[in-house]
Amino acid sequence: MRKFLADIPYFLEAATCSSFTQAADNLGIPLATMSRRIAALEKVTGIRLFYRNTRKIRLTEEGQELLESGRLIMAEAGAVIDRLQQKQIEPSGPIRISVESFVYHCFMQDILPAFACKYPKISLHTVFPGEWQDLHTEPFDLDIRSGPVPYSELKTRKVLSLYPCLYGSAKLLANRPVPQTPKDLGALPFISQLPERRCTLSCFKGDQAEHVTLQAWHNAQSIRLALELVLSGQGFATFLPRIANRFEGKDNSRELVRLLPDWNLAEVEVHLLLPDRRQPQRVRLFVEHLVEYFQKIQDENRENTE
Repeated sequence: MRKFLADIPYFLEAATCSSFTQAADNLGIPLATMSRRIAALEKVTGIRLFYRNTRKIRLTEEGQELLESGRLIMAEAGAVIDRLQQKQIEPSGPIRISVESFVYHCFMQDILPAFACKYPKISLHTVFPGEWQDLHTEPFDLDIRSGPVPYSELKTRKVLSLYPCLYGSAKLLANRPVPQTPKDLGALPFISQLPERRCTLSCFKGDQAEHVTLQAWHNAQSIRLALELVLSGQGFATFLPRIANRFEGKDNSRELVRLLPDWNLAEVEVHLLLPDRRQPQRVRLFVEHLVEYFQKIQDENRENTE
């Protein structure tokens, strides 16, 4: 079958030209090679394809039938190649994204629309699971979230280093003492953005480190809800400065106040997780787009902290 398909182009050219000599010239091959390929095709099929004389060739009835089928075969092969090449030029298909809600709402609200505009034939299917996804068993192309990665066998790439801070509101502190040390945080209601009610904060000041275990008064697995609770004076929470800066010093009723400004919290890393296999071009393009945007965010964060 492989030899049969390989010889079809020679046959089609000879049939179109009604001349082995002209067909050989058109294909840029020796006449002997053309004659040998046609003879090989007739041998493998067991069919005589041409009537031959010293001046020209003419298709047999079987040769005419093969000509019609051969043209269809080559047309379909050409269409397949065109479709594959078009995908390289204009990628298409779905990308299945698992992403932590916190990461999306802090960093990715501009990233996904920009990618969708750039590649209109790529569809994005985005969900917000609460845990890392095992990409060997779950139907996702990539996973993006903060914290330690539990799957060492998957491709992992750190895309962001985050430095959250502690924030309360002017309303919260109106009738309460402002905390001076991490231990003082226990006197204030804590709003956790994790499902667990108990949370340990690690605070650092130079060589000094303190670890404080807090009992959450409210749990809000949504940064927007946590922000609303803090702004209404219901407690304090950890936020990234890029989020909190929008509300610092605005007015007395909608103002965030940074707590323990001389203390730093532990770094939070955001990782991109990929299956340990070659990715389709559309996924590779999305990863490049994602990493580029995250790098800009990282550079902005670095400038703001210097």
